[in-house]
Amino acid sequence: MNVFSELIHSVYDLKSYGIFLKDKKRKTFLFGFLLVLLYYLVTVILPFVQFQVSTGGIGKIVDELLPDFTISDNKLHVDEPYELIERDVYIFVDTEQEFMDQDDIQKILRRYNTVLVADENTLVIKNNNQIQYLEFADWSPDLTMSKRQLIDMFLPYVNVVIGIVLVVVFLFMQGTFFFGVLFVGLLGMIVASCMKSDLTFGQLYKLGIYTRTTPLLIKGLASFLPFGIPLYFVISIGISLGYLAGAIRNMQTPDLEGNPVVFYSQEIEDRWSRPDDSQDRWN
Repeated sequence: MNVFSELIHSVYDLKSYGIFLKDKKRKTFLFGFLLVLLYYLVTVILPFVQFQVSTGGIGKIVDELLPDFTISDNKLHVDEPYELIERDVYIFVDTEQEFMDQDDIQKILRRYNTVLVADENTLVIKNNNQIQYLEFADWSPDLTMSKRQLIDMFLPYVNVVIGIVLVVVFLFMQGTFFFGVLFVGLLGMIVASCMKSDLTFGQLYKLGIYTRTTPLLIKGLASFLPFGIPLYFVISIGISLGYLAGAIRNMQTPDLEGNPVVFYSQEIEDRWSRPDDSQDRWN
């Protein structure tokens, strides 16, 4: 049975768990790796692709949010004032006035945690409670910059960071999966003891990997719902233990399917047998 067949049988066929127990460690690891990969594709990659298609990507979002600007001759210029207020983020750029009112800037800095305010000569940035005042006059006079140049400069780095984050998320999911199976194996020892099974912890851990198929399937489908399932980790462990108990029960039950049924009879003395003709019936 290949790994893909095992993915299907691990959901509905408890009798197959006895076969899974005979798999090599490398095949069992491949099963768990593939299971997490499918879950990762459904819950992370698919939503990310949908986001990219619906929005046009990070570059398009930045292009729409960022106003058209140019920096030349140590001065900032935008065609019209730009203001953005999003939760705790405030951005305001107005180059029609040479200097902004300092009292207004202080009010904005106190009210919002992330701030970017700029006029023709000054750029004020607040991030993580750190405030910076930058004067365009201190920059190189040969420096020229536009919105398109800024996007083209930073977008490749943004794509690299996104790729690294996706890889880290995948490795984290793999690690938490195999670590979570430890709980199934440890609690499975209690289940095996109650069922008077002599399975070792290593065998229970191996079976625990296969019992995680249905919980991950349910969790993957639930990710498309507008609400989450509370305490699902506890519920998923319970589902895995239920599969484990069913697998142990099937391994303890002898399989008669396909085997001939043999009947045994015991010779019983016939009480009513006729007397031997050689004997004298009158004796």
